Amino acid sequence: MSPTESTQFLLLDNDGRPLRRVAADDGWRRVVRELLELDSQWLVIEQRRFDDQAPVPRWDDIRLSRTISRRLRPMDVKLADHVIRGSGDQFSFRAAGLL
Repeated sequence: MSPTESTQFLLLDNDGRPLRRVAADDGWRRVVRELLELDSQWLVIEQRRFDDQAPVPRWDDIRLSRTISRRLRPMDVKLADHVIRGSGDQFSFRAAGLL
């Protein structure tokens, strides 16, 4: 990840409402601990790009979605979406049919 972007995980309740936001820099163990503590079954990956590039997914973004989705399966948690925001626009993996 370049210094011009940030990644966070948004934990949702069963109605899709945000419960908590965890920075990717806090580590995967923290994300798992928060998921279990809140009994959350939905997760959103949110990336923000601060450069002027359009929010188009890169191969690393697709790989991140696949890896996180695989890691969530044993916990019965689902990846609700992977959203990339930047340059005044956003890209949703769910809306694009990639999830």
